[in-house]
Amino acid sequence: MQCYCGSTKLFDLCCEPYLTGEQKPETAELLMRSRFSAYAIKNAQYILDTYASKSKQTQTLKDIQSWANDCIWLALNIHSSDETTVEFSAYYVNDNRLCHLREVSRFTKEPSNTMNLLTEPNKKIDHTINNWVYLDGDIITNEEIKKVKRNDLCPCNQYPTRWAIAQNKKYKQCCAK
Repeated sequence: MQCYCGSTKLFDLCCEPYLTGEQKPETAELLMRSRFSAYAIKNAQYILDTYASKSKQTQTLKDIQSWANDCIWLALNIHSSDETTVEFSAYYVNDNRLCHLREVSRFTKEPSNTMNLLTEPNKKIDHTINNWVYLDGDIITNEEIKKVKRNDLCPCNQYPTRWAIAQNKKYKQCCAK
């Protein structure tokens, strides 16, 4: 299965290792992609865990889970990225409306795990692991593209992700199930 984040990689070789904790994203863009995939599979805990400490204070697992459950996440398009920012568009269906969210997100690194390493007898050195986390973002647009009717072609057919395998199914026979 192609990864939800829109890469050309398979999910198990792309975002899944981040979502399971086997690996940590090495760049802000990889974290952005994995967070989109987490929304797509409704993994609210990963979303919460990848917020920066100061941003996490205004979030709840319940609210994140509710937003993930209310939406069908269709596609992610990365417009640009540098070391700490990612500009992207996300397409999703919410309440039978196809929507487009465009945002510039900011990321930072935070210490997440400290290990004491013994280098010499009785001498410890703290080794801090810094991981990428989502700090905040500026929404450029969040707009409804169109209302999706039950007998319309499912909007997932429009995006080059795993949902494209819907092969011309109607919305009621695909994502609206």
